[in-house]
Amino acid sequence: MDDKEFNLWKILEVIALRIKFILIFVAAVAVVSAVISLLLPRWYKAGTLLLPPKEESMKLGQSTGIEDLISITSGLVLPIRATPSDVYARILKSRAVAEKVITANNLKDYYHLNSDVDVIKVLENQAEFRVTDEGLLQITYADKNPRMAAQIANSFADELDKLNREVSTSRAKITREFIASRLAEISRDLDSARTALRDFQDKYKAVDLDQQTQLAIQSAVSLKVALAESEIELKVKEKSLSPTHPDVIALQRKIQEIKGQIATLENGSGDGSILSLPVASVPALKIKLAELTGKVKESEALYQTLSQQLENVKIQEKMDTPTISVLDKAYPPELPYRPQKTRIVLISTLAAVFLAIFLALFLNYLSHLEKNSPDDYSRARTFFNVFLGWIPGINKKNSNR
Repeated sequence: MDDKEFNLWKILEVIALRIKFILIFVAAVAVVSAVISLLLPRWYKAGTLLLPPKEESMKLGQSTGIEDLISITSGLVLPIRATPSDVYARILKSRAVAEKVITANNLKDYYHLNSDVDVIKVLENQAEFRVTDEGLLQITYADKNPRMAAQIANSFADELDKLNREVSTSRAKITREFIASRLAEISRDLDSARTALRDFQDKYKAVDLDQQTQLAIQSAVSLKVALAESEIELKVKEKSLSPTHPDVIALQRKIQEIKGQIATLENGSGDGSILSLPVASVPALKIKLAELTGKVKESEALYQTLSQQLENVKIQEKMDTPTISVLDKAYPPELPYRPQKTRIVLISTLAAVFLAIFLALFLNYLSHLEKNSPDDYSRARTFFNVFLGWIPGINKKNSNR
């Protein structure tokens, strides 16, 4: 315990004896660090805050489910805990965006570089793309020129929006081409369905099968009633008149005509009237007519829907509105973010204090070594001449000693 207290006081004694050296050294380091911090170039950082488009899509129709995606991330299966903002942050680091920013701001001339690769490396070092805790996208750029820092940060936001609009327009174009081709197919199908329905109606005079069937049945009932009455009257007359009697012959002819009319109603005729369709075939004809009519209505509904979708997607393809909202635009910063002069001076001064104390103790050690162990001191002097002789004053001091 006493030995430790003795060593402590010995250290404090050395510090007290060389306090002038320590103060001068620390002051010199502080002054040098202050001068260096003043001479270091000033860097300014400008930032912009973006709200990426909401992850949604525009419905083109109510029944078909065809959709036109309006953002880059639409339709992507993102990893767990990844957000659309993370995707946009990665896109901002892409070479495609970087080259557009270089061209838009003429950065080759600004940085005096001839290669895009070299300028891209500068952008990678000075640009930062970060997703905030709220899911917003923050773009910051550092440069010695505050105006250029803000300009490049805003340029990244502009190029990201342009890229997103290009993707949206490209998807809208692909959707438009698909809908247009499908609409042409539906148009051909509709023409074929209408032609088939018209031919069927012309062949069977099928205007309204329900009404036509009802009229045919009423006519058939009337004819069968007349046939029954004529047959009864014929039997009555055959009992009192001879078979060659004119009345009997007339009734027989009448009965034959009524039977012919009934057969015509049941099997159809070629007279072209609405009653010419065969009643016996009405169920099958109704099924066929319903099938042809359904095809026409289906094609008409699809044609109408696709026509509306085509107009909607044409509008979206021509739209040139921003897809990314800029919450905070980048402006030239007034104060530099580096060098941090106060921190530089404080850290260097604190380090100088410890270094000065170490040097004071080391010089005191050399002084004792010269008195108590000349051989070891000679070796130490040789070491300093070899490795530290380049420092001004070292060789001179060693030579004098």
